[in-house]
Amino acid sequence: MSTYDDDLLDAANRLTLRRSGQRGKLSAARIRRSVSTSYYALFHFILEECGIRLIGVHNDLRRRRRILARTFTHQGIKLALDKVRGSNIDESVAEFIRWPNALPGPLPSPIFARNFAKTFSDAQSQRHDADYDLNKALTATDARLIHTRVMDAIAEWRDAKSVDDRDFKHSPCMLMLLKGQLRREG
Repeated sequence: MSTYDDDLLDAANRLTLRRSGQRGKLSAARIRRSVSTSYYALFHFILEECGIRLIGVHNDLRRRRRILARTFTHQGIKLALDKVRGSNIDESVAEFIRWPNALPGPLPSPIFARNFAKTFSDAQSQRHDADYDLNKALTATDARLIHTRVMDAIAEWRDAKSVDDRDFKHSPCMLMLLKGQLRREG
């Protein structure tokens, strides 16, 4: 059974394919829609991932996960992911994210999380260009590249299954729900 993000990635890919006998450039609308759809695949993947991590995986919890998903924002997800985008987790959230087996000191960001955060930021920026800046030239190559990066980021996130990786994934999901901000005691 395919997931919604898989369906969106399939749709984004189909938008960049030529029909039998088609020549010349793909239409700008198809290219732009492909870029936007690839971003939304990533967005809906992380919404589902957060719902599963914060609520649970059972089918009878699907409605609850979907209600929770409505509380996330594009900007809040980006702000949270920006905190894990560098080689070390931003110190403003490091103690919140620190997993039990982590060494003291600066907390390195897992590679899969860094790659996911960078892809999310880039895909969001390109989606913005595709949807709102008709002066920005986008090519079929641009659409295929972001599609591939999104597929790779999702696969890398799914493949990160060590105990530390699984533990880590809960904290950014909580941070995304909190729109990237923690209230700090003074």
